[in-house]
Amino acid sequence: MRFLANFTPVIRVILWIMAAISLAGLALGIAVFAGAQIEITTGQATLLISVCSLTLIVALLFTTIHYKVDSTHLRLNIAFIDMLSGRIRLDKILNIVIDDGKLYISYLWQGHDPVIALIAINPKRYKEFIDLLMSRNKNIVFYENKNDGTGDSEQQ
Repeated sequence: MRFLANFTPVIRVILWIMAAISLAGLALGIAVFAGAQIEITTGQATLLISVCSLTLIVALLFTTIHYKVDSTHLRLNIAFIDMLSGRIRLDKILNIVIDDGKLYISYLWQGHDPVIALIAINPKRYKEFIDLLMSRNKNIVFYENKNDGTGDSEQQ
């Protein structure tokens, strides 16, 4: 199952503006090669196509960042590439914690000390994400820190 990474609205807007400008620059460079009467040399058009192609690909790749839960691992993918290289095995996840509105997991990777990772997904999908992980690993312990002013937290 896929869970899109949750970027701030500012970053999302910047990525889409970057993609739009890159697409326009790419179209302009192609238009020069197609014979349009534009005050750009073919060398400049080649450079424009190269730079705009690269920035368009980068912008589109960043908009595809998502978490993927398969039968054995939690993966952080950009397009189809696992950025964590299978580091988070579902059977090695110890805890899931919601604190201050953010979702964290702790897992064992190398050695005995757990790694704590922030999972940046839409808070509306926290329950679905937690239920999925806990269905795949019954040993996961879930904590939710309810800040009600007393400093107490609640374990579920």
